[in-house]
Amino acid sequence: MKIMLAIIFLTTAVLAGFLYLLNNVNASDSEVTAGGNGTLWDSYTPKNVEIKAGESVTWYNPMVVSEPHSVTFLKDKKYFPDYAVPFHVSNSTEFKPLDPKSNTEPLFAPAQPGETTKTVVTVNARAYLPLVIDSSGDKVKYLQPNSNYTMDGTENYLNSGWLWPKGMYPPGSPPISNFTVTFEKSGTYSYLCNVHPWMNGTVTVN
Repeated sequence: MKIMLAIIFLTTAVLAGFLYLLNNVNASDSEVTAGGNGTLWDSYTPKNVEIKAGESVTWYNPMVVSEPHSVTFLKDKKYFPDYAVPFHVSNSTEFKPLDPKSNTEPLFAPAQPGETTKTVVTVNARAYLPLVIDSSGDKVKYLQPNSNYTMDGTENYLNSGWLWPKGMYPPGSPPISNFTVTFEKSGTYSYLCNVHPWMNGTVTVN
């Protein structure tokens, strides 16, 4: 009986240690998966990373289905980017699909009589593409796919763009499968996925 209890205790301790290491990593240059297989499809692994100033973290999407994720740092909730948003365009504006045989059509809100504009719902580039908004909130800079960005901690918004599993990007989408951030200053940096907002993680920089 004592041997059985000892085995159970040891197994529990080993499992607890493994789970802690899975969710808390201390390494010079770390890798984090955005999504995964099975029960981890909507989480970052590890969820919490601890590094030193000047070191980097790289996120990538290892999923086996074409499910996007993002790595999105924002200082205020007002910067959260909805990925489908309405825009006003002139009533005379025509939208033609690149492939005329495709089963596609733009989404318009019902027009009111006498209106000179119409409302079209479209994908938000600020959710979909890699970019940074500076500390003033006014300057927007779009980044290259699979960027390596150096973060100084003053940014209001930093986005990886939608990360797809390698080789599984939808036709016409930028081929983004990874995103690297080098952290210059100490602090705790929280981020989330703008596709699945309950999915979140932190980077602690010492």
